[in-house]
Amino acid sequence: MLLEPTLKVNRLIVFQGGHKAFDCSFHSGVNIIRGRNSSGKTTVLDLLAYGLGAENIRWKPEALLCSKTLVEVELNGVSICLERDISLESQRPISIFWGGLKDALVSDRQSWETFPFKRSLNRLSFSQTILDALGMPAAQGEGASNITMHQILRVLYADQPSVHSPIFRMDRFDTPLMRETIAAYLCGIYDDQLYSAQLRIREVNVALSNKYAELKNIFNVLGRSGQESNLSFIDEQVKNLELERDALYASLEQLKAKRNEHPASSGKGSDEADKLRLKLDASRKRESAIKDEIAETDLDLADSILFVQELRSRIDNINESESARSYFDQITFQFCPSCLAPINASRSDGNHCHLCLSELSDGRGQAQLLRMRNELNIQLKESVNLIDRRTENAERLRRELPLVLEEVKRLAREYEIVASSWSTEIESQLEHVARKLGSLDEEIRQNYERKKLAEVIGELQKARDAFAVEAGQLRDTIELLEKRQDVRKGEVAGAIEASLIKLLKLDLPLQVEFVGAKSVEIDFISNTIYVNGSKNFSESSAVVLRHLFHLALLTASLNKPFMRVPRFMILDGIDDGGMEKERSHRLQKIIVEECSSYEHDYQLIFATSDIEPSLEKLDFVVGKSYSPELRSLDIKESFS
Repeated sequence: MLLEPTLKVNRLIVFQGGHKAFDCSFHSGVNIIRGRNSSGKTTVLDLLAYGLGAENIRWKPEALLCSKTLVEVELNGVSICLERDISLESQRPISIFWGGLKDALVSDRQSWETFPFKRSLNRLSFSQTILDALGMPAAQGEGASNITMHQILRVLYADQPSVHSPIFRMDRFDTPLMRETIAAYLCGIYDDQLYSAQLRIREVNVALSNKYAELKNIFNVLGRSGQESNLSFIDEQVKNLELERDALYASLEQLKAKRNEHPASSGKGSDEADKLRLKLDASRKRESAIKDEIAETDLDLADSILFVQELRSRIDNINESESARSYFDQITFQFCPSCLAPINASRSDGNHCHLCLSELSDGRGQAQLLRMRNELNIQLKESVNLIDRRTENAERLRRELPLVLEEVKRLAREYEIVASSWSTEIESQLEHVARKLGSLDEEIRQNYERKKLAEVIGELQKARDAFAVEAGQLRDTIELLEKRQDVRKGEVAGAIEASLIKLLKLDLPLQVEFVGAKSVEIDFISNTIYVNGSKNFSESSAVVLRHLFHLALLTASLNKPFMRVPRFMILDGIDDGGMEKERSHRLQKIIVEECSSYEHDYQLIFATSDIEPSLEKLDFVVGKSYSPELRSLDIKESFS
């Protein structure tokens, strides 16, 4: 039975230019790479881990003579291929082919997608892509970076140099906080809902602080300028000023009527009227342009929202298709649904449908679903960013429109006044009214500016209150989920410790603490394991403890479906630390016997220089038996 997530390596090819320097297939269960010391076993495991996304590999000279790795893996039963160039340069990208190795080897480069080590605003990293295909949620580690395949492989790959690093493969960039986060993530303690709530409350607290700061700055400026901080009276003040302006316009009309009774000898206002008309035309064009842009933005926004809904619907449909396909794959018919005749089960050989005898696919369709979902996620992210930009632009235009409308109204009235000829007898009265109207227009304009400020303050206060309510709800949610997390943490720790105590007692009776193991404390933060309160053991016992811990972790993950360890482990250095032959053989048998009890799919790969004789079987060993004369990498001198 397949638990999710489950990662399995099917085949590793190492290229030296166009030459295959290494080519080996792997199977489910235990895989043993054997060969004498200095024959290249560790080099092969380093290349495999690198091809899966590991960093900080201590490259052997012969590995650097090769050009790239190509790994066929199954992610939750779906085959894809990973290609990565070998280089001393760190953080190299990975190219992904969404299908099996047979198709990948004959495909053109357009069929591959290249993903960088680090994510960007519009580009997913290869870690995000692989973890998403495994159904493992994104999890934020230290700073703003997401947990990567490299960090996960620091637990899944117990490499040879890390003898005294029992949990994590050594990393010069290692921090206690990062180790704690990775452990919580792999053990399933890092709850998805809690993780989302913790990320969100961080964002909400930052946004809330920003709103408080913006409001404080605005009120400080208002106070220093002597203005009233309470701007709720502006609408009433504008209304009174406009009534006063209307009265002045009425007075102006009366003065114009008197002027018509005593016509002026010349029309001196014609030039000014032309200038005002040009300004009025420009303002009206600006008003029309803003209204048109608002309407166009609203239409584009509505279209983008519908497109995002369609993308989310397609992602849901893909997920439902995967579920439906998984369900119907398990159905076996005993009778033909058409004629009801019994179906002979022996007709199918496992590679054909037992009902219609059609050839079954190799998972390529499932791989295409993964690729489609990846593309839809990228489109969704870009569309959501576009909606945010269009929304912000529409709000800016709506704030600008009232000022433009007021300017059009003012210029229209000025034009009406200036367009008529002046009467010299009432010229002084007209000038007085005009000056007063100008003063009123300026005061009204300033109040509209203050009204705009009041709207901004209102929006900030509304957003502040909404963030404050959301922060309170998130705190309650986090408190509840953390209590639930503590229960799961104890459950996982108990499972790993019980399994490790059992395994330690199976070791040869050479280490007193292992023989009488009663308590085990696993400290992920300090990368330390205590047995009966002690952490200092002989060199060979440290090797045994390191490998049995990883085996106990794999056992726990197969008994606890909620754990995110992808049922995959690589162990190197089985014979390190000056370990005697009998103890090495005993350790190998402990590993194989423990794995034989597993009821779910898994894969464990380990290397040894002295294989236990009873394990020299095709069910376990992979590749050739290597030696200094027949090394794992077939390097051609012409390429070096």
